[in-house]
Amino acid sequence: MARAGDVFTLHDGERVTIRTPAEASAGELLEGDAEWAPIELEPPAHFHPEQSERFEVREGELTIEIEGATHVAGPGDVVEVPRGAVHRMWNSASTTTRATWQVRPALRTEDFFEAVHEVRSSGRHGENGMLTPLGAGVVLREFRDEFSMPMPRALQRPVLALLASAARLRGYPAVAG
Repeated sequence: MARAGDVFTLHDGERVTIRTPAEASAGELLEGDAEWAPIELEPPAHFHPEQSERFEVREGELTIEIEGATHVAGPGDVVEVPRGAVHRMWNSASTTTRATWQVRPALRTEDFFEAVHEVRSSGRHGENGMLTPLGAGVVLREFRDEFSMPMPRALQRPVLALLASAARLRGYPAVAG
């Protein structure tokens, strides 16, 4: 379980510092300070099947694509990402972007962050520190309620199972669920 002050690196350009752990709100809220470095990286689209997100930009510029519509948020802007909305976000400025990030309910998002951080720390990552397809298979198979790729659920299960099996054979670290 994460504690206030824990830092998770999700890729070379994104880091989250836990401000309010889930335990502090009986699982209703997870709040963190998110930081995106000024690197050229547009992460893959994804969605959160059971959670909504809220970002309040404090510094820099955050580009967020939600359901195909692109929004550019600057200091003081708030962006709400509804549960189930396909989205992605990245730093579109030449300086570091910082935002307060919230997810409701918290579910196992802290464990998800820790799993991504651990796979990255094992050296099993691709360009810009993003998870490889095998690493993503290991993590996403375990955290389907927290993070999902926009593909049919019926297809997602076997694809993630295949990737996770291949990852185990290649020595990727196991993800605790």
